[in-house]
Amino acid sequence: MFKSLRNNLNLKALTKRYVIALAIIGALITASTFFHHKIINDQKYSSNIINQTGKNRLLLQKIKSAHIALIANRETELQSIFRDQLSDAATALESNHQTLLDRDQSENLGAEMWPSVRQMYFNPPIQLNSQIVDYIAFVRTISSNTNQDLNAHSTLSTSFIKDTSNLLDLMDIVVEAEVTYAENALERIKLLESVLWLLTLIVLGLEGLFIFRPMMNTITEQLEQLKQQKLNLEENLHTLKTTQKELVKTQNIASLGRMVSGFSHELSTPIGIAVSAVSQIKDAANRINYELGTKHSSTDMIKKHSAILHETALLASKNLSRAGRLMDNFKQSSIDCHSERSRDFDLKKLTEDTIYNLSHQLKKKSVGIEIECPTPLSLNGKPSLIEQLITNLVTNSLAHGYPQHGGIIRIEWQFMESTNIVTLRFKDDGVGISPSISEKIFEPFFTSKKTGGSGLGLYICHCIVTEDLNGQIICNTDAIQGAEFNIQFPLQIK
Repeated sequence: MFKSLRNNLNLKALTKRYVIALAIIGALITASTFFHHKIINDQKYSSNIINQTGKNRLLLQKIKSAHIALIANRETELQSIFRDQLSDAATALESNHQTLLDRDQSENLGAEMWPSVRQMYFNPPIQLNSQIVDYIAFVRTISSNTNQDLNAHSTLSTSFIKDTSNLLDLMDIVVEAEVTYAENALERIKLLESVLWLLTLIVLGLEGLFIFRPMMNTITEQLEQLKQQKLNLEENLHTLKTTQKELVKTQNIASLGRMVSGFSHELSTPIGIAVSAVSQIKDAANRINYELGTKHSSTDMIKKHSAILHETALLASKNLSRAGRLMDNFKQSSIDCHSERSRDFDLKKLTEDTIYNLSHQLKKKSVGIEIECPTPLSLNGKPSLIEQLITNLVTNSLAHGYPQHGGIIRIEWQFMESTNIVTLRFKDDGVGISPSISEKIFEPFFTSKKTGGSGLGLYICHCIVTEDLNGQIICNTDAIQGAEFNIQFPLQIK
């Protein structure tokens, strides 16, 4: 499915498109950021340049004011002060003017003079640089020459005032030109930034159209296919469960067939022996009747046939009893526990009552019972299942675990409230179970006894635990002594 998804999406082509789109978007964002910083820097440079030009205009105003004060006062001391002001203003004007020309980076004026402003400073018809240089020299001439008679009507004063006014007008023009250039540059950069923004939107649109749209269409198709596959899987699962139920039913029928076959085999032996014994009893009885009917009947012969009759009757009785036990075990294995309704019962009392019913067999083998069970422990379920389970475990231990007399069987119940799990640990100190047969002990009609065993006890236990109680039963072959069974199953707590 994932291979199909990769093929449908054509990942190599889409990846290439995506990388190209990201590269373009990255370049546009980088360019936009660059121009954004350029706008900030240009604004800063523009402001500083306009301010610096404005300082020159203020210095011209200061020079003009000092000149007017110089020609208006006749006192020598005051004239000296005003001449110093003219000299200082001329020096400041020269410094500021040189800063504008040199673009001192410490003044944050940018690297180069703007073309339109440079044209006004160095090219005809204005040539502002030459005019400022000449004007500074003119100011210094006036400030240093104390012998000249300065008045408002002198040729020197008239010429100076005219030059000052002319420079002021030119400074206004320069400032206006600088402002215009800065505004135009800002508009150009804004326009370029808008173009970059528009291009970014276009690239994003193309990315959505040629990358994400086909990807989403394909993913949507794949999701629909997955939904359909899910439905198919659910249908297949339902079919599988139905088939599984039929298979279980078939297996149960086969198991029942094997059990019936085994039961027939087991039952045929004692019945056959009993039938043969009955035939022998009949022959012995006929012989006894014959001997009794003759005149020459022998007492010894009658005793002989009587003994045969007794032994044969005993043999028939034993085998008929065995057949009866087989029938009882078979009936137990086929009990329909569903006919019993669930009810509340005390687990410890049920265990004690079950053991009491087995007391005769326990005494016969001299085997004691230890019961450990939390009290009170009231459960809800089918008590006959638990009773049958305990009975079969105990009778199995008595039949196989104690060839000699004497021992202890321990029954330990535990209940985990957090998991709602009941645990039964059943352990005896008998001969134990060989690991070689531990996997077979739950099979029907398997027994380790050469004679007398039905092989149904543990099989019934296994059926009760796994099928009726929905639990598990494990034979612990690691037990140091005796046999040990660990059983777990869920039960409803009252």
